[in-house]
Formats: sequence, structure tokens, C-alpha cells
Amino acid sequence: MKKAVLGGAAVATLLAALFAPEDEGSIVGPATATTRQVERVAVAPLAAATVAAQADRALAIHPRRALEDEEAATLFAKQSWQPETPKKIMLDQQAAQATRTVAAVDANAPPPLPFQFLGRFVDEGKAAYFLQAGERNVVARPGDTLEERYRFDGVVQGALQFTYLPLNLKQTLAVGDLN
Repeated sequence: MKKAVLGGAAVATLLAALFAPEDEGSIVGPATATTRQVERVAVAPLAAATVAAQADRALAIHPRRALEDEEAATLFAKQSWQPETPKKIMLDQQAAQATRTVAAVDANAPPPLPFQFLGRFVDEGKAAYFLQAGERNVVARPGDTLEERYRFDGVVQGALQFTYLPLNLKQTLAVGDLN
């Protein structure tokens, strides 16, 4: 069906191009009926199978070629007009600074607190603090052991105080106003 419609459209376009009026720079007037002599041209007869094979080959869906790894990696990469050299220098400097920072950290220092403060709730005079540890929500009260490595000691000068149990070192989490 699609082939017939496509073929019909191609024939109609060809006829329109052949019989189009010549442009003389004026407005086209009303159409008039004319007759023309059409010469018949002898065409060598082609076998129907050959014509069908050529049409199938022309309309066949070919599989996409696989992208090379480099080509696929850069297909949606960020493009920039700036030369790459300054970027590489900055990245190298940042990596060196991060290495120095990691080396400067004391081996006996506790890791950073894994908690974020979410809120506080007071029930019958006892405060409970809502914390987030990774993707888990935790309710902490003074004296509770959290994550098997931290003990929640309470509030000291507007900050939550924890003890890192493996090294017995105190850490604080600044939370601002707790009113």
C-alpha cells in the first residue's frame, strides 16, 4: 500500500514538473484546455522479479552499525569552546589538593558524622531528636547508641553532641536554634 502511494506521489510530481507553465514573471491566468502529442518510447521489458528485487533492496531496512566505544562515549559529551588544557590543569590541581587533604587528616581522627538533623520533638518533658543517617531516619534520645559506633550524649550549647565509641572522641553537630 505504501509503495503504491509513494509511486503515485512520484508520478504526480513528475507530471506536475513536466506540465508546469513557464515562468514569464506575470500572474498566471485561467487554465485552458490544450492537447499535446506524446511520443511513445520503447522501453526494454524488465522481468517483474527483477523490478521487485530492486524495489525491495532500495526500501530494505538496514541495521544500524554499532558505534565505536570512543564515538559512543562522546555522543552526548559536554561541548565547550574553551581549550582542554586549562581544564586538565585545574583538575590535576584539585586532585593534588584532595590528596594533600587526605594525607593531612590524622589517622586517629574520627570520621565525619553520618547524621543530619531533621527536627526535635518534646513529649512529657523528654526531648527526642530526629536524625537522618544515609537513607534511614533515626530517633535519638540522650544515651542512645546509634549506628553501633556513636553514642548520643545530648545538647551542648545549641549543638548535638556525640561520642565516637571506637576512639572515645566527642563530636558535635551544629543544628542552630532548637526552640
